[in-house]
Amino acid sequence: MRRLITLAAAASVAVLAAAAALAATGTPFGGGTTQNGILTLVSNTGDAGSTNDASGATFTGTGVTTFSSIGTLSAEFNVTDDDCSGGSPRFQVQLQTPSGAKNVFVYLGPAPSFTGCSPNVWIASGNLVGSGDGRYDTSQVQAGTQVSTYAQALALVGGFQVTGISLVVDSGWAFADKEQTVMVRNVKVNDSTFFAPETNPGPGEGGGKSPAQACRQLRGELGADAFRMAYGTNHNGRNAFGKCVSKMARLKNDEAREAAVVRIDRAADRCTERATTGRGHGHGHGHAKSHDKSKRGHGKNMRACLRHAV
Repeated sequence: MRRLITLAAAASVAVLAAAAALAATGTPFGGGTTQNGILTLVSNTGDAGSTNDASGATFTGTGVTTFSSIGTLSAEFNVTDDDCSGGSPRFQVQLQTPSGAKNVFVYLGPAPSFTGCSPNVWIASGNLVGSGDGRYDTSQVQAGTQVSTYAQALALVGGFQVTGISLVVDSGWAFADKEQTVMVRNVKVNDSTFFAPETNPGPGEGGGKSPAQACRQLRGELGADAFRMAYGTNHNGRNAFGKCVSKMARLKNDEAREAAVVRIDRAADRCTERATTGRGHGHGHGHAKSHDKSKRGHGKNMRACLRHAV
């Protein structure tokens, strides 16, 4: 009988553990969107609205109780526009302290500045728990501890209750174009994994396009030069892909993104046709000097046409 009771108790524990694992959720907020399991976070402080000034995702049901109970904290991220900066992207762990709710920030990106993230590549943070570099900012709990190791953070806040865990992108303000876009996947908090990529649908199986997929298709169809003219905002257009992802992410609908790819591709064809035929540029109406002026303005007109299309 004791053996049966023990087995029953073990089964109950297993069921409860399974239920807890199933209850783990990652919920986007602000300008955050998901497609094919990948989370896209946009911080745009240059537009009129404030909804997408910051983006992120909150994680619940992880089984975390105190700060010391966090055994795994990691993510894969891809900065498509423009860089890591201003403390973003980061994990944010909210604690209940004797002085009230406080946050511990855990910065992603390369130490010690947490800037200079390679663009348009997936970067694995590795498990940040146990990190020996100063990426833990505990200054809300104790002033002057912005650059702390995990061991230092653990000594200061290890026993405090965790009331929330999130991943945040909010540094659009730090860049000239007022935008920061970061894609995130395979976020791990202890035994829970969030935003694991789904298998892409095969031909004829439907499914929409993620912001990055839509932009890759456009880049292939328009060509690299036209794509940079359409979306790039810096001197060499190198930020074009990130800008495209940012715009596509705002559509928040896979069908809308697919329609946008078709619409922009057709509009780009019209821009190319106009540039080739010289319609509206005065070809054939004057001497060589006016023709040279038209030629010099050709690139600007093409750029203006493409930017209007997107």
